[in-house]
Amino acid sequence: MVKKLKSNLTAVFVVSIIVVNLLLVLVGVPKIALGNADFLLGLFLTVLASIFVVGSGHLFTGWRLIPRKKQSDLETENQPQPPKAKEVASIKNQPIKVNRYARFCLSTGGVLIVLGVLLTII
Repeated sequence: MVKKLKSNLTAVFVVSIIVVNLLLVLVGVPKIALGNADFLLGLFLTVLASIFVVGSGHLFTGWRLIPRKKQSDLETENQPQPPKAKEVASIKNQPIKVNRYARFCLSTGGVLIVLGVLLTII
């Protein structure tokens, strides 16, 4: 049972969001406020998904963030050399990878945005 829940975590999370929204509507929370909260949470999740996609896209490959200070010739010989331009280009030109966290955030965020719009219209 637990393995099935882990494999369908997105579906379980979406169903739980819908159940919580229904309970909040029954309690008496204004639908517009609930719709606004769902919409904002959905937008946050889509931005988080874009961060996951960009993070796995090797955006900062080839950058050096080590501050340069004046060094002697012996110290500069022993330092690692920066990667060549062709190596950096081959890494940066790889296909876009959408990992499972980004997929989860996109699907849940999309459902929340649709739910927020529906609650605002009703």
